[in-house]
Amino acid sequence: MDNNIQNQSLSVVRPVTSIVLATLMAVSFCSTMAILGKTSQVLANPLKSQQVNHLQINEVITSPSSIVGNWKGSLYSQGDDVVTSVEMVIKQGANQQGTWKFIGENNTPFESGAVVASVGANNVNLEFKQTNKKPSWFFKCKLPNNTKLSCEKVGNTLTKLTLKKI
Repeated sequence: MDNNIQNQSLSVVRPVTSIVLATLMAVSFCSTMAILGKTSQVLANPLKSQQVNHLQINEVITSPSSIVGNWKGSLYSQGDDVVTSVEMVIKQGANQQGTWKFIGENNTPFESGAVVASVGANNVNLEFKQTNKKPSWFFKCKLPNNTKLSCEKVGNTLTKLTLKKI
């Protein structure tokens, strides 16, 4: 009889275990579906659009001004009628270096040297290095497009340099 009671209790325990496992699986499945459902609802919500700032777009689209190339122009002092012809060549490369020369009679250079340009947005700084260890001339320039430079000598704003890309 004692054996019979053990068999009956085992047969009761097995269905109870099966019911508990089935219930746990169903609850687990339902809660997983609920979590997945909430996640997909969050992902399905459309993003709010932001107002576009056209100035930001313009800054991204426009490329930085380029100083690289051959330039010709004039060096003059405001209020003076003497003009000196200038030629400048900036070579392609990361350091934006080149040469400059002042042109005199019969297209002969009477002074020359090296030039270093640093470009930032539409501003350019030029350093005209003279030969024989003479001090450099510095110019602050505006580069509104890639074809014209309008400069003032640092320390003497009456001295102007204008160049056009050729």
